[in-house]
Amino acid sequence: MTIAIAMTQDRPAGHFMKAEHFALFDDDGQALAQFANPRVTEGCGAKNALIAMLKANQVTRVVTRHIGEHALAGLLDAGLHVYQLTNGRLNPTQWLSPAYWQPLTDASQGRPALQRMKQQSQPPKGACRADRMCGCGSKRSGLGSAHRGCGRRQGKDGRDSGQGCGCHD
Repeated sequence: MTIAIAMTQDRPAGHFMKAEHFALFDDDGQALAQFANPRVTEGCGAKNALIAMLKANQVTRVVTRHIGEHALAGLLDAGLHVYQLTNGRLNPTQWLSPAYWQPLTDASQGRPALQRMKQQSQPPKGACRADRMCGCGSKRSGLGSAHRGCGRRQGKDGRDSGQGCGCHD
């Protein structure tokens, strides 16, 4: 069985997909090879190219410090065993010791995707904010102000009376 460790320079990388390269080791800790992370040349297809490269090198276990939920899901779906290092300040012999690995068995154990985190922190489309356009095309100027786009009133007189335009509900 072959172990792949996500590396940046001569240390385990802080994040799996941002690793500079991947070092391959056998079960006895002997270095077998290393290859560059395909994310530099593959762009959007980097995750699939990386998984294909790991499979082509007969990797069965992947060790990393941190990994995103999408990359983790891809590795698990490919049948690879994924482990997180329990401490970032280990020496090279400890990187290869299962005593310092925590198994990751579900994609939810990975870091949430940044895009999804950004989307969750944004107000829903069409929601009014003082500095933005309303969903109906009108600029909000305060409670009870008339909308240019829909002609209805927002805030206290519109939404509460059930006559709002829908972008404030």
